[in-house]
Amino acid sequence: MALSPAESRLHSALSEYLLTVRQGGAASIQSAWTEKLKSSLSTLETLQSELSPHLDPRLGHFMESKSYRKAHDYLDALLSSKLANSQETRQSCAR
Repeated sequence: MALSPAESRLHSALSEYLLTVRQGGAASIQSAWTEKLKSSLSTLETLQSELSPHLDPRLGHFMESKSYRKAHDYLDALLSSKLANSQETRQSCAR
């Protein structure tokens, strides 16, 4: 069991955005970094408007508030939870 396709798309876009922010805008690459940041933000805004009716209310709130780190962490926790509770990852115990 994994994230839904919508959640996966959003998680990827959030990961890309957070990576871009972390890289910062060193003076030598400021212009390219700024463009990459703008592109990431545009992608997130597009996904938010496209997916908002289908998102979990808490995730929707994080996206509306532009709390992108919280949205990413929420999806990470959801992914971990789904993996931990997945039928495919469970092993039967012999008695």
